[in-house]
Amino acid sequence: MSSMASLFYRFAGFHSLLIGLLPFYIPILLWQQGYRLVEISLFIAITGIGFVIAMSCWEALYKKAHWRTLLVASFVTELLLVISLIAEQSMVILIIAALLNGIYNCFYWITQRTMFSALTQQQAQSNTGKHYGNFQIIIVILLKAGILIGGYLLAENLLYWLLAISGLLSVIAMFMLPNNREATELAITNNGSELGWRRQVIFALDGVFLFFESYFWVLTLYFITDNNVMNLGFLVVGLTIMLSLIFWLIKNKIDGLNQYYVFYAAVLLYALSWLFRGTINDQQEEYVIFGSIMLIAFLTSFFRLSFNKLFFDDANKKRPLDFILAKSYLSQGGMVVFFGVLALIITMVGETKTTLSLLYWCVVPIALLYALYPLSRQPSRHVQS
Repeated sequence: MSSMASLFYRFAGFHSLLIGLLPFYIPILLWQQGYRLVEISLFIAITGIGFVIAMSCWEALYKKAHWRTLLVASFVTELLLVISLIAEQSMVILIIAALLNGIYNCFYWITQRTMFSALTQQQAQSNTGKHYGNFQIIIVILLKAGILIGGYLLAENLLYWLLAISGLLSVIAMFMLPNNREATELAITNNGSELGWRRQVIFALDGVFLFFESYFWVLTLYFITDNNVMNLGFLVVGLTIMLSLIFWLIKNKIDGLNQYYVFYAAVLLYALSWLFRGTINDQQEEYVIFGSIMLIAFLTSFFRLSFNKLFFDDANKKRPLDFILAKSYLSQGGMVVFFGVLALIITMVGETKTTLSLLYWCVVPIALLYALYPLSRQPSRHVQS
């Protein structure tokens, strides 16, 4: 394994554990603290603002080749986020936590995408689906290990243990990071191209859907598991075991399939997954609920695998860094506008038990807009090296 690959998997692996410990549970923690969909929507919108604010700092550090500083900043901001989430709550603390969440997301996700792009540039481009599949399998296992530990600590109200473990993992990770001279592979080559209006539309929508998945859908799963954090953790881990097996079976196949058929099928199935989400309720039989959740998880993961393969293939042909940064700006801007407006609408019309289901149904046609993503006009089948 190359030094770049080793650094990438160490970096993403530690962060996956850390995310599972507490950031994964942010919507549930907010709900337990008495906040509802209005405040959670505002939290997401402010998160987007924090992300955009942090991006100028990220760019400045990247341009000066302060690789280690970028990596360390991701762990430091994650730890500050944890502190803010377990502190005594008020609207001021909520805003600070949301801003820190955005700053952390910036230093983690942009760095991770940059590292992945640098890694795939070293390899055959047609293997990005395989690389992303490998990454997905390893990362989801570590993430779910963190979710089990975090779920237990939250259920037992051991918040300071969460802080202690997060701090210990962050310190260990920072000691294992290379210095600036050893991390120069993080730089990626820019080739040049315009973004195009269709990509701009999709990128603006993508942040919205990612937070629908990681906040609202996680809340739905929490309600289905009788508001029990440990049951939620076991459910998510059970899904992960099954999905990891599926990913292991398909990760080496996606690069050799017709990209048009795979992507358009994935988009259609992803839209259907939001339709299915709106039909789930705790009055159904357990086997129906679990089967539906399993299907939704697979359709979502399959879409993310297909979309991320296209994104990184696309980015590596153009200006990878500019491409990644542009996506981030557009995604966060879309989040700020969408969830800010959503908070206003919910405030005006009120919130009921069916609000989440109605929201899921409303985004079904919006999800189909992913089909606008421009696919490259190259041979649709790749031969793996």
